[in-house]
Amino acid sequence: MTPILEHKCILGESPLWDADTKTLWWVDIKSSAIHQFTDGKHTEHTLNVRPSALGLTHENRLVVAAENGVYIYDPKTRILNLQVELPEPRSNRTNDGKVGPDGAFWFGTMDDAEDNVTGSLYSFHSERGLTKHLEDIKISNTFAWSPDATKMYFADSAQQTIWCMGFNVETGTLGEPEVFVSLKGTNFYPDGSAMDANGCLWNAQWGGSRVVQYAPDGSTKKIIELPTSQPTSCAFINSQLAVTTASIGLKEDPVAGLTFLIPVEVEGAPILTFKPS
Repeated sequence: MTPILEHKCILGESPLWDADTKTLWWVDIKSSAIHQFTDGKHTEHTLNVRPSALGLTHENRLVVAAENGVYIYDPKTRILNLQVELPEPRSNRTNDGKVGPDGAFWFGTMDDAEDNVTGSLYSFHSERGLTKHLEDIKISNTFAWSPDATKMYFADSAQQTIWCMGFNVETGTLGEPEVFVSLKGTNFYPDGSAMDANGCLWNAQWGGSRVVQYAPDGSTKKIIELPTSQPTSCAFINSQLAVTTASIGLKEDPVAGLTFLIPVEVEGAPILTFKPS
């Protein structure tokens, strides 16, 4: 387990691997920054909004959930174009998200102060537009799909629960949520996740200093202990796992906020691409 570089994020999130360009992307929400790591070179892209989640799209551009809407970002020109503004309270912001097997960008919102249960689950599709799927969410996290695209996984960190829902790839609609993993009664809070090629969900657990691999039936297969307590999300880079962390409230922790690279014994599921209009 090694840090990718010595840069520390305040709230690192949404690691994303682009195999074509051999680039690892991630965000620091609190610093309004997108981070790019290509061939050992680190580039920081500072925005005028707080990015929270990323997805790949055509021509090496990114689809970005940021604060009040969904954007397309061109890293070469550093131009950020708003695609859709969200019908959300001003006290809300975007949080976790990922491109789904239907070609839509799925993401969630939350109360920025983490006080109110005002978040929602959305998808943004080039033809269907913006769709709200769930409401009454406090801290939206974990966007992952089974390899056969029939199930979607989603978490509300505040409820310490990961749900599994039926997923219709043709219509982008969801079935009724069923509890996949409950961490209630523990000090672990499910944050971002990644899916491996065998259909197991890898979940970063805030407050738990760990990433957990869950089998498709929800049972625990593997626990990876981390040297810092606030992992936020993870992404596969072939048979390695990139794990982002946060340094909020951890001034005495020398490794809090770093992004780690961890060898694992399985590869990730294919990274999906947003289909713009």
